[in-house]
Amino acid sequence: RDALASGRITVAALRAALEQRLGALPAPEAEILLTDLVHGPEEPAPQRRMLTVAEQYDRNHGTNLRHQLDLELADWCAQWCSQADAPGAAEHPDLWADWRHSHAPIAEPLAADAIHALRGALDRLRVPAYAQRNYLARQIAALPGWGAHLRWRQEATGTDLLTGHLAAMTSLEADLVNGRSWFVSDGPRPQPVTVSLPERCLAVAAHLGLPDDQTLAASLARLPSQDRELVWLDAYERSVHEPLLATIAQPRHRVGQPTTPSRPDAQMVCCIDIRSEAIRRQLEQTGPYETFGYAGFFGLAARFYPLSGNGSTDQFPVLLQSTIELRERPVAGHQPEASDALAHQRHAAATDDAWKAAKYHPIAPLALAEAAGWLAGPVAAVRTFLPGAAAWIADRLPHGHPPEAATAFDRSGLDLATQAAIVTAIAQLGIAPQVAPLVVLCGHDSRLDNNPMESALSCGACGGHGGAPNARAVAAMANDPDVRVVLAGQGIVLPDDSWFVAAVHDTAVDRVHLLDRHLVPSTHQDALRTLETDLENAGARAALERAGSLPGGRASVSAVRRRARDWAEPVAELGLAGNMAFVIGPRSMTAHADLGRRVFLHSYEAERDPDGAVLNGILTAPLIVAQWINTQYYFSTTDPEQFGAGTKAVHNVLGDIGVLSGAGGDLRRGLPLQSVRAGARLLHEPVRLLAVVQGSLDHIDNTIKESVTLRQLVENHWILLAARPNDASPWCRHGATGWASHPIHDQEGQPWPAAV
Repeated sequence: RDALASGRITVAALRAALEQRLGALPAPEAEILLTDLVHGPEEPAPQRRMLTVAEQYDRNHGTNLRHQLDLELADWCAQWCSQADAPGAAEHPDLWADWRHSHAPIAEPLAADAIHALRGALDRLRVPAYAQRNYLARQIAALPGWGAHLRWRQEATGTDLLTGHLAAMTSLEADLVNGRSWFVSDGPRPQPVTVSLPERCLAVAAHLGLPDDQTLAASLARLPSQDRELVWLDAYERSVHEPLLATIAQPRHRVGQPTTPSRPDAQMVCCIDIRSEAIRRQLEQTGPYETFGYAGFFGLAARFYPLSGNGSTDQFPVLLQSTIELRERPVAGHQPEASDALAHQRHAAATDDAWKAAKYHPIAPLALAEAAGWLAGPVAAVRTFLPGAAAWIADRLPHGHPPEAATAFDRSGLDLATQAAIVTAIAQLGIAPQVAPLVVLCGHDSRLDNNPMESALSCGACGGHGGAPNARAVAAMANDPDVRVVLAGQGIVLPDDSWFVAAVHDTAVDRVHLLDRHLVPSTHQDALRTLETDLENAGARAALERAGSLPGGRASVSAVRRRARDWAEPVAELGLAGNMAFVIGPRSMTAHADLGRRVFLHSYEAERDPDGAVLNGILTAPLIVAQWINTQYYFSTTDPEQFGAGTKAVHNVLGDIGVLSGAGGDLRRGLPLQSVRAGARLLHEPVRLLAVVQGSLDHIDNTIKESVTLRQLVENHWILLAARPNDASPWCRHGATGWASHPIHDQEGQPWPAAV
């Protein structure tokens, strides 16, 4: 209702959402239902109905047993997980055995087997067999953060941890309630408490000056009270999504932009991440450049090993699996520099490991503070009051500025056909046949001085890591003469004067760093320097564009960039806040528009994909990862305490496991409050992801049928889907009965012009 009053939701969108749910309505009935939506009584807050025995006891006796139980279990989980990660710990630690050993039984001896102990505790709580599944779900829901983390450990190690966790919870609960039971049979599930029909009738009659009669009641009965919120949700999302569909209804050219294609000076393939949108737009406005969007792992699913050989990372979406391993090696003739760099890396790694081990150990931080506090105190003061100067000094110290070495990733384990297929997929984005002299493969990362939730700001397509290794390896493939011979045999010719360059976009400061410059031929060095200058200018404008959206931000590039190096800054960048759509199609759909850093952009040329295989890959991997990101932001915004991580102000980092709010309690999930809100202002609008596709509707339908995951997301409306075969066709929306034409309307409900 506030959004309607402010104009964020349009009356036309609310009316369209109502008719989408109920069909065409006579004018009087539509007015009654719209009045009820806008002026009727609000729905009451939802009430939790899933109670454990301890919660029932607390409700009946005014005690606090559930809270006591949760605190003890959470603290024990924190200690157990820290010990399980310590050097020398058992490879597959037994959670229940450790719990049983550390907790002397109060009522009766605990069974050695976790399942037997769990059954015994349920018997003591007098939970009937038919209700035990739901009851255990209630227990897991009591500490959802630790439950989720233990499930992740269980899947990673193959060791049953959740059974032991549940056995510990129920055994402790049985002891706390002293063997008595206040368990109430579930029986028929109670209906949600809603506003009654008479209440709604009274409110509407009073507002419209109508009699409270059966006609009014019959009209309102068509829309059950609890369904009103779904109408509001639909109206809100229409008001956000439809302007985007209108904006890209037809391809248009910028003023001064040539209408006939010519060879660009450079082409840049960026990750589909919404933070790439601004720098792509700014670069295209700088000169004769083309940009493309592609998942930031660039089609190379591999485990990368750095020069040191330690700290490998899986650089691909978690949806995928891979056995490919690529190791960083010195380039021939550069072994001495590589040896110096390797020695520096090992020294720095040893120092970091020792420091982290001291910080994460239960006792060592006390000794660390005594031994190093006299040094850490002044350093902390400088970092706090002079973050810019501290960052400048740190970057120039030997520890912070490792020697550079010419290295490359050993691709000998990859056959030429596989490498050629990876490069072919990039060429199919639209780079060919006008391949530029310089083609930049630009991954992204976010360098921050203080961010425990680092992976939330890095590349989702690279498994939460930075995309530089993938960009470097694939650029090397594209420059390999042997790979180009295979490509030419398949009809894909990369000109001899085209060179692929790897790069990484630091999204915290909007700077693009070109990598492996030593490999670029001398014939391209002037063009490379020009591109680097234009990228710096484009990045500065993109950073200035972000300044107004950052909480407390000042309108200067230096102020925006300084935030990343300030360890006291809770919002160094906004990450993917604001994401609302995923566009799959040629750049001509969006090149004319300022999308406000809110849209994932994946390049796709339908005419190059006759069998729909490319589109299938986009819909079943990048789109699904984007939906996960969208849902993470959605629920962290709508319920930041239950589904988010709460405020950063009280966060404590627990090793490399996660964060706690305060000294203990549940492991926090989701994003911190500062990632989605700034006081009363939403930094993220909670709308479901709209997938916009320019391609064959039949290919989309086939992919939905073949992919269980995509089908669930589309049919259960977690992904909203709009598509058209080409830019001359109207938009269609996917619904329960298939595709239906979806005309776009303006705020007054009039058809939106197809072109401006």
